[in-house]
Formats: sequence, C-alpha cells, structure tokens
Amino acid sequence: MKRKRLVFMVILLVFTNVTLLFLPYIEAEAASKKYGLIIANEKGKYTFYDLNEAEGKAGLETVGNGNVMVPLWRMTKLMQGLTYKYDSKTKEATVTNKSNGKKIVFKKDSTYFNYYSSKSSKPEKKKMVYKMYLSKKSSSVMVHMSALRWVMNSAKGCKYYKIEDMKKGGYDTSIYSGLLVYNPYQEVTGLAKATEVNNISKTVRVTIPEGYAVSQVFELLVSKGVCASTKSLYDALYNHDFSYYPLVKAIPENEFRCFLLEGYLYPDTYEFYRLSKGQDVIGKFLRNGESKITEDMRLKAESLGYTMDEILTIASLIEKEAGNSKTMADISSVIHNRLSKRMKLQLDASIYYVERYIKPNIDGDINRYNSYYNTYKTGALPSGPICNPGIKAINAALNPAQTEYLYFYSDENGEYHFSKEYVNPKANASNENVTK
Repeated sequence: MKRKRLVFMVILLVFTNVTLLFLPYIEAEAASKKYGLIIANEKGKYTFYDLNEAEGKAGLETVGNGNVMVPLWRMTKLMQGLTYKYDSKTKEATVTNKSNGKKIVFKKDSTYFNYYSSKSSKPEKKKMVYKMYLSKKSSSVMVHMSALRWVMNSAKGCKYYKIEDMKKGGYDTSIYSGLLVYNPYQEVTGLAKATEVNNISKTVRVTIPEGYAVSQVFELLVSKGVCASTKSLYDALYNHDFSYYPLVKAIPENEFRCFLLEGYLYPDTYEFYRLSKGQDVIGKFLRNGESKITEDMRLKAESLGYTMDEILTIASLIEKEAGNSKTMADISSVIHNRLSKRMKLQLDASIYYVERYIKPNIDGDINRYNSYYNTYKTGALPSGPICNPGIKAINAALNPAQTEYLYFYSDENGEYHFSKEYVNPKANASNENVTK
C-alpha cells in the first residue's frame, strides 16, 4: 500500500574511500567524530586508550579543519620514558625523552616550538599545523597529534589510520572515525589487528535490529569489527553450502531470488569473535533462527497452505509495513486476504527493498529482479523475504487477524486505517497521498 513518500524517504550516508596515511595535517573531519588512541611499549605491544570522554580529564579535541589535538601531559604519561613539565610563568610546556635526549618546548598560542636533538644544545624552530593552546574544558596543554614524533626514536613513530584500514583490522568504526597510533621506540609500519591490542575485547556484542536487510546486517557486522569486509560475508552467502540447516534446505530453488538467506539472519543480540570468518558468522545466525522457528510454527504454516519460507516472506513485508507491533495482525490479514483473492499486494516496502538493498549491492543488470520483488508488478509474493523479520512479525504472519480488510494506509500522524473497500485519503486530507 502506498504511504506518504516523506515517511519512507531515507538518506543513506556512506563514509567512503579512505587511505592509510600518516598526515601532519588531517583533512576536514567533523568535530563530533571520535578517535581511538593506540600506544606501543618497549616490547612493541600496543594498548588501546579512549581519551574522548574522560570525565573531568583532558581528552582528544578537534579544531580548525578537523585537526586532532592531544592533551600533552596525559600523552606523555602514557608513553614510557617521556617527561612533561609546564612553566605557568612563561606559558611553556616541555617534553623530554630520557632515553634519547630529545626535547621539545611548546609556547602557548604559538604554532612554533623549539626542538632540541640529542646531538645539539641549540634549538631548531619547527612549525605545527595548529597552535598550542590550553583547553577550555580541562586547562590541559593541547598540541597537534603529530608534534610528539620529534621526541621519538623514529620520526615515523606515529601514524593516523582512517576507517577502511580500521575495518581490515577489526576495529569498531561505528564509534571511532580514526585511530592515532604511537610507537616511541620505532617506526609504525602497519596497523596492528584489534585482536592483538590490549584493552580491546577479542569478542564483540552486536544487536541486529528487526527488519534489517542482508546488506544492512553485513555493514553493521563490519563496522563493529566482526568481519574485515562485507566481501567475506557475501562470499560465504553465495558460495558456502548452508543446506545442513533444515530451514535453508527447505528454501525452494528460484533463479529470481536475489539473496538466498534474506529473511534467515534472525535479529537478536549476538556475541562474535572479532575478525571472524563469514561462514561462521552466518552459521551463528542460522542456528539461532532454527531454534526460534518451532515445530508448531512449521505445522501452522502448513495448515495455512504456506511453506515456512513463504511465511518468512510475509513476515518480512509485515515488518517493513507496520509502524508498530499493534498493527501487525491487521496488516497480515490484508496480505492473506489479498493473496487468497489473487490480488496484487501493492506494497511500497517491496519497491524500496529493490531500490535500496538490491540494486546497490549487485553487479550486472541491476534491474533484473524488479518484476520479481516489486509487488505492484508480481502477482503474488515476492521471490523471497525483503528483510530479516523479528518474532512478532513472524507470529503475525502465522496468525493474521480475522478480518475482511483488503486495504490500508497510514496518515501523516502515523495512524493506520484499514478497510474492505478502497479509500482515497485525499477525500479526508488534501495533503495525503493516494493509497491503492
């Protein structure tokens, strides 16, 4: 059924193509972004720190064109061998590396600092991307993230990593937009895997929302560090044989079905190992789904004249069309009633699924599934589920309300209206869209 277009329009924001690079200057990033901090010890073992939300303490800050500024005294405290001193009279902050004799002296509100190498007592004047300042939040001395490299054993002892590299390493990119990596003892040559870094759990909890499509589930898993890429998940989806799961084995062959396991990645809260194999992750979803779909539910589907796959397809339509669980049984009745009368379902959610979740995620002729999922075109159910429905939607698909409804629409207040006969919403509200 058509709803108001404004209710369903969604803008997908995708953080795109970033490269692994140490930059003394970080190009424009939103000031609200959070950054992780990783520091190596003498043995080369890295530890993760979150200095973004340190209650009452100095944390990372972004200024200007997204330059990441670090609290000097906290940073030196985290790096063995560095000492920090601040002179309130001269407004100068000094950092010294006791192991190599290097020293840097920063002055408040200056973009320049004095650098003392281990071989000379005379300072060299160096310029930073952004001035040293005192934080308004904590009064801590703040300097650009790259400044500390001058006291390290290697000038390449710090790097900044962006999202694409973080994903490969199993880091949580749903929270952090970048990683600052420091090694006071040697050059940073690559980003350590999250599983090898102290203070990062080797497992991660992920909640899959009801109604997520396969592509959304895969993107969420990668952003949380469960898998290194969506490619590994799609490879498993297309190439691994999951037919030893009864529900999967029962899925009928259909060349016009896009994602075989759409509808079978049961929405729930899971705990995964970071950087898991795609087939292991999908297998966990399927095992959970098998435990939730009971024998009674299978028998009920059969009594209604549907396969469990068709029930999951109906449930997915209900999940995406229903504004809340209270409307699910009535929406289910509309779907069942129209199917029994061989009427087209004409559900907008099926169109949105094609446009938002099929076309952007397939190669070749991206329109090849249109007429098989678009319920304004196909005379029956779509070729498969259009999302992964939750248990309420599944139960609604199995237990439709006993009505004669054939039509429904939602108004601008989110209220649902059901009827046996077609109703034109424009008859009651001039700004409503026509519902068929």
